[in-house]
Amino acid sequence: MKIWVDERDARRGAMMKLSAEIVTAIVGEAHQHGILVHAHALDLPNQKMVVKAGIDVLVHTITGEKLDEEYVALLKEKKPYWTPVMGLGDRPDVCDDDHNFVEQVLPAKVVADIREGRNGFNMPGCTPPPNANPAAIAKREDTLKYNFPKMIESGARLVLGTDAGVIPKYSFGWAEHHEIGMYVRLGLTPAQAIISATSRPTEVLKLKDTGTLAAGKRADFVVLNANPLVDIKNTREIDSVYLNGAKVDRARLLAGFNKTPTTSP
Repeated sequence: MKIWVDERDARRGAMMKLSAEIVTAIVGEAHQHGILVHAHALDLPNQKMVVKAGIDVLVHTITGEKLDEEYVALLKEKKPYWTPVMGLGDRPDVCDDDHNFVEQVLPAKVVADIREGRNGFNMPGCTPPPNANPAAIAKREDTLKYNFPKMIESGARLVLGTDAGVIPKYSFGWAEHHEIGMYVRLGLTPAQAIISATSRPTEVLKLKDTGTLAAGKRADFVVLNANPLVDIKNTREIDSVYLNGAKVDRARLLAGFNKTPTTSP
């Protein structure tokens, strides 16, 4: 179950912000039925509130201010799983796509729109959009460089997740590679980033038959042409993909992605 705890919609009058009492009641009822609770929370007071309530997975990262000692102590006590979901506010990978990893699955017009800063909110593109605020972008990056490692040092257990599909700038398939690249940029080792994308998600979901390579588990894995422990971007150097022991026909899938859509008369 996912709950949304955010000042943004309450200010707009779109919906009532969930109170601490309601969040605590939701978490308690869900846990009685064996249901995990994810909480979307973007600022410090709301993250403190949902972590105190005992949510299982915290979603999003605080970018407007640095963590305080009260929150650090709370994280050390509760140790929630944490999905930072930062990539939507970052520079799009298509701006620095040296190996055509992103462009192979995006229409040419979408690529052009991203590069000209026409695709995405007030975020940096290859050419910044007219409403971009360089000072705000720099402040966000500075806050992330402090908060991201501080969350992990304080006990938050990192799990890969993205906002893929919200806008064309951040599409399914490569957003995950971008997100784990951000983890390394912000201080994680490549090995730690890979764990967040493999064994940690199965740990959260209590899946026993996948997430690591071991006898008796499903053969779900990716074969790479370069070592991601040397450079995390090497997760994009994909030779082949196997799901449950069967090799995926990536050439056929790619041909389908690039097929020109047709309309009926």
